[in-house]
Amino acid sequence: MTSRRDFLKLTGAAGTGLMLGVYLEAKPRPGETTRAAFRPNAFLTIRPDGTAQITVPKVEMGQGVRTALPLALAEELDLDWSKVEVITGQPGPEFKAMNTGGSTSVSTTWDTLRRAGATAREMLKGAAAAQWKVSLGQCRTEKGFVLGPDGKRLAYGALAEAAAKLPVPKDVPLKKPGEYRLLGKRTPRFDGPAIVTGKAVFGLDVRRPDQRFAAVLRCPVPGGQPKTWDDAKAKAVRGVKAVLKVPTGLAVVADSTWAAFKGREALAAAATWDEGTGRDFNSATLEAKMRAALTGPADDARREGDPAKALAAAAKVLEAEYSFPYQAHVTVEPMNATAQVGGDGAEMWVGSQSANRAQDRAAAAMGLKAEQLKLNVPLIGGGFGRRLGTDFSTEAAQVAKAAGGGPVQVVWDREDDLRHDLHHPATLHRLRAGIDGAGALAAWTHRIAGPAVLRSWLGGQKAPSQATTEANGAYDIPYAIPALAVDFSEVEAPTPLGWWRGIQIVPNVFARECFLDEVAHALGKDPLRFRLDLLGDRGIVKFGRDAADIRRLKKVLEVAAEKAGWGRKLPAGHGLGLACHAYDGRTYAAEVAEVSLVKGRLKVHKVTCAVDCGLAVNPAGLEAQVEGGIAFGLSALFSQITWDKGRTVQTGYHDFPVLRLGDMPLVETHVIPSVEAPSGMGEPPVPVVIPAVLNAVFAATGKRIRKVPIEDGLI
Repeated sequence: MTSRRDFLKLTGAAGTGLMLGVYLEAKPRPGETTRAAFRPNAFLTIRPDGTAQITVPKVEMGQGVRTALPLALAEELDLDWSKVEVITGQPGPEFKAMNTGGSTSVSTTWDTLRRAGATAREMLKGAAAAQWKVSLGQCRTEKGFVLGPDGKRLAYGALAEAAAKLPVPKDVPLKKPGEYRLLGKRTPRFDGPAIVTGKAVFGLDVRRPDQRFAAVLRCPVPGGQPKTWDDAKAKAVRGVKAVLKVPTGLAVVADSTWAAFKGREALAAAATWDEGTGRDFNSATLEAKMRAALTGPADDARREGDPAKALAAAAKVLEAEYSFPYQAHVTVEPMNATAQVGGDGAEMWVGSQSANRAQDRAAAAMGLKAEQLKLNVPLIGGGFGRRLGTDFSTEAAQVAKAAGGGPVQVVWDREDDLRHDLHHPATLHRLRAGIDGAGALAAWTHRIAGPAVLRSWLGGQKAPSQATTEANGAYDIPYAIPALAVDFSEVEAPTPLGWWRGIQIVPNVFARECFLDEVAHALGKDPLRFRLDLLGDRGIVKFGRDAADIRRLKKVLEVAAEKAGWGRKLPAGHGLGLACHAYDGRTYAAEVAEVSLVKGRLKVHKVTCAVDCGLAVNPAGLEAQVEGGIAFGLSALFSQITWDKGRTVQTGYHDFPVLRLGDMPLVETHVIPSVEAPSGMGEPPVPVVIPAVLNAVFAATGKRIRKVPIEDGLI
């Protein structure tokens, strides 16, 4: 059984192989009857007019893949970027793995897209060489043209038809980094203008002829079912067309979202529920279970040396507990999906991070085969892992089927979103550090207790990789410690769980980096110097299935500290804190936060971030990812989901706050120059900002905060 990360990698690789196998075919646009377009693979079409259409095999949710991925192909093909059109692929035979998550979009498609562009380039050169009767070596490409000897010059569009008739070459040469014209340059987002002018189509913008709208009345306790209901008052609401029983509750179908919501409100007043097995779940009980799980048996994630013996022999043992709460995704665009059933098949519009999975499950819900369902993927107004789930799209398919055909858009409101999210679970951490007689860190143990995301994701099945998945960010602690043990003790919870931006790495790195800061201060050592010494002069170090280049991690830590002015004299009441991490051993991030208390309230003034993610495909997009990741992490510092009587206590932004514009700190990003293959940037900035800020709070106030969220009175 694979972990979430392995799943994303493997399915990405499978899709890559298939897409490379797509054979040349000509697909002219309407009206292009005399000359063929050039389509050497699933990613690219060059039309006779010289414009190029690039199909992106990942979904756009704000992370910039509709710019970064086309750049890789356009670079090798020497396209004129101003003539590039970008579309999103559809799940099906050409794109069997559109999973978008784990910060893997660029890293898993980088090589494929470059080869797709290089293949097309060689075919266009071949077409020109044949026409000029010269050798292939006498031809080169430049910004949409093939150039030949004696000033010969042909546009790609003029060569499209001839190129389409050539065999697809293998083992094409790729450019060297010094030859890049587009990669590594700051490039504006492809879809930026359409988004800011309101022309871009997100899921909620989808409108079809005769479209209806639906809101589902769900049991406030996840998993509960309606017991009794009277739909008379709901049907009396103007615009309501029907009330339908579906597997997730009662769907009110209407001619507008307003009518659907009003009808649901009337229906709710006349419904009773069988709340199921989750009705007694509450946060206090869960916390007690997690605390009990801090002792006793657990699954090893990593064990080196003899930590028990080292702790027993230590001159001093430090111990602390850290707590991280349930979290919600709260995407700005709440869940929605539009489904249309008719004839021999169906069509859907779903902002999904796992489009193939959404297609399979929705088709099954409609009683169709996957190939009978055409699934379109509009832009997504925020994913953060929430849309890897398919509950909302499967529900839309069920509503459309129950409604008897025709397009129906199912819309969740914010309360639906908070109550029925696939939440990220709470965890409790107990860490111990053994200090030897020479004042060195000789032993380290980290017990993590909480519900298992992976088991919930796998429908209740426990995977062999569960311990390392749930301990990710803790078991791969990069510091050289002679004796070390990291384990995971599972605590059952009845709530459905899902992946979150930064996943388990966020709470695990929070506990790890804050406790390390405690150890440094207890030893009277500077936290930066302490970390650098523990990292040492090692090169690549293996942590079970993972490996990280400690030199790259050390470099980002040194750069972040230098740029932030670590050790400088600060204004009264200010403090600096830092943290670092090697994300899945492939992207390295370090952050230094400067904070103070303003009228008793935490103020994060600035975050200085250094990252090494290999080649920065689009530095502008990379910086946006860093800033977005820091905003996401800072939001988590002040928010939580709690449970009472099986229900979430929080129901909206009023009690689950996200970072506001005025609270966003200045962010300074420093990218380590590199020609290594790009390794991803969506999640790596998130885990380090929380411990950096809390370590800065200690530096400023002497108060150690070991529990998230930061609540009134904690500082």
